[in-house]
Amino acid sequence: MGIIDDALARVGQAQPRRIDYARMNKVFPRQKAALTRAKKTGDPERIAKVCKDAVVVWDEIGAWPDDWALFQVALNDALPFRQYLDLRDL
Repeated sequence: MGIIDDALARVGQAQPRRIDYARMNKVFPRQKAALTRAKKTGDPERIAKVCKDAVVVWDEIGAWPDDWALFQVALNDALPFRQYLDLRDL
């Protein structure tokens, strides 16, 4: 078997994940509020923790919200000049 055949076999075995929209609608406003509170403190570690916790929940739900960039921008703004971290790297 080649690389392509192996990849196709893995993809064929994967079960589609269901997205929990009800949970996302319940959790996301709370996450945005937590992000706002963390931004007001100005503590980069606290902002990073809120972002990391949000990403973990989004991955459990099965999708990222449309406004995920709010968290990326907050993280970028908290970091020193010319330093960048992607949300997925936290």
